[in-house]
Amino acid sequence: MKYLKIIFALFLLIYLTSCQNKIIGTYYKCHKDGSYYEYKITDQYTIMLSNKSDIVWIHKVKQIDNGIIVSDFDSSANRLMINNDTLIVLSKTKDKIILKSSYTWDKMELNKADFDFDEIDSTNLDSWKNKTISEFKKRAELINCPDLRTKKEKNTPTIDLDDFEEEEIPITEVK
Repeated sequence: MKYLKIIFALFLLIYLTSCQNKIIGTYYKCHKDGSYYEYKITDQYTIMLSNKSDIVWIHKVKQIDNGIIVSDFDSSANRLMINNDTLIVLSKTKDKIILKSSYTWDKMELNKADFDFDEIDSTNLDSWKNKTISEFKKRAELINCPDLRTKKEKNTPTIDLDDFEEEEIPITEVK
C-alpha cells in the first residue's frame, strides 16, 4: 500500500508538471507586413524587440494558470496600449506557442527561438540595451520575413506615431 501511494504521488507530480502552461522562453515572429519581432518571457518580465524601431520594450509579467498578465512597470518609458492584458495559452508545443489576448481577442503565434537574451543589467541599463539591440539587428538581418500583404493592404495610408510631432496649441484666455 505504501508503494502504491508513492507511485500515485509520482504520477500526479508528472501529470501536473506536464500540464503547466508556463510560457517562459525566448520566441520570434514574422508579421504579415514582413517585420520581425523577438520576445523573451520570464516569471517577472517580458522583453520585446522589433526591426521597426530601436526600442527595447520591457514589461511586467505575472504567470497565471493558463497564460500571463502583461502590464507596465511604474517606471516604464514605453507604455502598453492595453495595460494588464491577459494572454491565454491556446496551444503549446516544443516549437511553437499560440496566445490569445483577452482584450483584443487577437491570436499571436510565436516560434521557439534557439537563442536567448542576456539577463537585464540594471546597473548598466544603457549598455545592456545597446548590446541587446545590436545582437537583435544581426539576427534580424539573417531572417527574411516576407511581406504577405495584398496590394490593397500595402496602399492603405498609415500614420507613423514614432515620428509624430506634437503641435503646440496656444491657450487664449476668455473674459
